[in-house]
Amino acid sequence: MKKTLIFLIAFICGISMTTNAQIPNSGFETWTAGDPDGWATSNVSSAGLINITQTTDNHSGSYALRGEVVNFLGTIIGPVIQSGPGGTGFAISEQYHSFEVYYKFTSIGGDKFSVNVSLEKAGSPIAQGAVALPSTVSTYTHLTVPLNYTTNEVPDLAIIQISITGPVTGSDYHVGSVMFVDDLSFSLSTGIENISVSNLTGKCYPNPSADIINIPLNENVSGEVILKIFDTYGKEVKKIAGKPQQYGKNVFQFSVEDLSSGLYFYSVNGQNRQYHGKFTVSR
Repeated sequence: MKKTLIFLIAFICGISMTTNAQIPNSGFETWTAGDPDGWATSNVSSAGLINITQTTDNHSGSYALRGEVVNFLGTIIGPVIQSGPGGTGFAISEQYHSFEVYYKFTSIGGDKFSVNVSLEKAGSPIAQGAVALPSTVSTYTHLTVPLNYTTNEVPDLAIIQISITGPVTGSDYHVGSVMFVDDLSFSLSTGIENISVSNLTGKCYPNPSADIINIPLNENVSGEVILKIFDTYGKEVKKIAGKPQQYGKNVFQFSVEDLSSGLYFYSVNGQNRQYHGKFTVSR
């Protein structure tokens, strides 16, 4: 059912307007056989596993979606929904700025309300956004998830995944954590232009690496920059403040010796410029 989504949290400034016309069943008003139309869920009705349900506890309209971590035959199972038939996503034709959702959440044992969004072009991800929030939210609250683009192309497919994840590994959730979800939408930039990927002058190297990685920066970037590194769950695992080193052009160099082997994402911010990418630690 699920298509693997890996995400980097990034922040993009702008003035926006919202549109939900392209998101299927964005208010979870229509359901068939216990599942919201246009969405794949973690329900396995034939086996008696139901942790995604329709609810009248809504933000607007008549209904919303409720998801709960349950104990099913001795196995703890968290709720997951993913957009499109079989979770394969749905067609879009705009370069959206952010994803918006209204939610409530009861967190048990540090469980997180998690949103992952991937926008694709011809089968390749070109924009991503994610949050994982551990705090209990007792009333419907508006949440914005910025989308970080790696190209200037317009995406043709959107995959939205909303779930409850555990505090550490993602699957170490706790029975009783509950999420309520309603009124999904995308946001379009109408004023300040999104940060251009032209600011990214080169990919990090060497990649993979076991010790040191270099990130080429635009020659106009000077002074202090901030590097943030995220794991595949969107958790920030490292933050470094420093100055680019000069090797004919600006290069930000950092060590990965303290990171475990695996895939990571990075975001570098400096002088109103953003750089982002991914690297692998391999030993």
